[in-house]
Amino acid sequence: MKFVAPELSHTKKVRVVHLADHTGRLQVIFPEDSMLDLAAIARLTKRRFEPIANYNTAGDPLLATSNCPSIIESNLLKESFLQIRSNADGQYQQLSTDDVMQRFSGPLCRFENISIHTDDIQQPSDDYLSDEQQMLNSLGQFQSIRLKQRLEETLEIPPLPAISNQIIRLSSNESSGMDELCDVISLDPSLAAQVVSWAASPYYGAKGGIESVKDAIIRVLGYDMVMNLALGLSMGNAFSEPEEGPRHYEDFWLSSVSHAALMEALVTIVPVSHRPSSGHAYLTGLLHNFGFLAISTMMPPHFSILSRYQEANAHLSSDIVEMQILRFTKEQLGSWLLKQWDIPENICLAVRYSKTPSYQGEYANLANLLYIAHQLNSQTRVNESVLSRMGISLEQAEACYSKVQQSSAELYKMVALINGKKS
Repeated sequence: MKFVAPELSHTKKVRVVHLADHTGRLQVIFPEDSMLDLAAIARLTKRRFEPIANYNTAGDPLLATSNCPSIIESNLLKESFLQIRSNADGQYQQLSTDDVMQRFSGPLCRFENISIHTDDIQQPSDDYLSDEQQMLNSLGQFQSIRLKQRLEETLEIPPLPAISNQIIRLSSNESSGMDELCDVISLDPSLAAQVVSWAASPYYGAKGGIESVKDAIIRVLGYDMVMNLALGLSMGNAFSEPEEGPRHYEDFWLSSVSHAALMEALVTIVPVSHRPSSGHAYLTGLLHNFGFLAISTMMPPHFSILSRYQEANAHLSSDIVEMQILRFTKEQLGSWLLKQWDIPENICLAVRYSKTPSYQGEYANLANLLYIAHQLNSQTRVNESVLSRMGISLEQAEACYSKVQQSSAELYKMVALINGKKS
């Protein structure tokens, strides 16, 4: 097939991803500032391809087009030059449009529209008060009355465990104290054992044995920390981890515990004048990704599709992919769900705006701190204006991250403790 190059513009980096089905492999090439559209691939090939690599932010190696069918984004022909890597860890090689047309001119190559520029993907609502309507509208697009009813009537949302309700009521009672908290936690022996084991873990370095929840409060964790830890752990029992999630996704509780530990470290370096509550910071870290479980529980078929898109587009932030596939983010759904469960508003808003560095609304300090924790854990750039608003430096934040990472073995043990109690 002969191609006529359109008007040329500038240089663009491209990404290579390998897909496969039961009959063979397909190589796709598209711009790094775009999202691969698996639905477009299915329409063009009449086949259901899935990514081969579980997780590859840099992209897959470039295969010889004489050996592997390839589909290249046609809009790339509008660029003056392309930058492409033969190997994901290699250097970019610059090609002119003529070079591209020559290299991909074989019988196994075709140029098609297979990607969506991120600028063309809808953004989440700026106002969390409109999240519910946005989600209802989005679910309506799936033409599933049952799904819409799930959100609208909240009848099939997992109920908040009874122990969690009791802890929430206790936290709102200013006259409650350590004895009342110990009594509530003790109603769930499994939860009590988790709290005790948590305090006894080498991560906290407590000397001597921790024999009871009261010991955990007095000697190691403190009242607020135990309150919020117990709440986060008990809430996790409302969900089971999904089987159709992204294959690269780390253990849900590992992500939760890692964020919580980092939030616990970060809050200590924030100036006292606008430092969030340590307990709430820890709980926010534990709950930051509850929307992930909510999507898997409330929308299993769409969650499976979303997971495959996230694997194919590992170079993009998850909220970008979620907006294209679901028309809302897991942060929106997670925040909404936490609000239904009467979790404190500052935690709900922190989860909601954890990927919005420009957020400066109510409870912005907790939201901004969670944003910093997320960027550090995902090893992506931290917006300097957020650091400035929080009164901390990048060096301080990275030092906290390094300190937590040095204890990663202990965090894995704490996660194993949680998973052991849930199984």
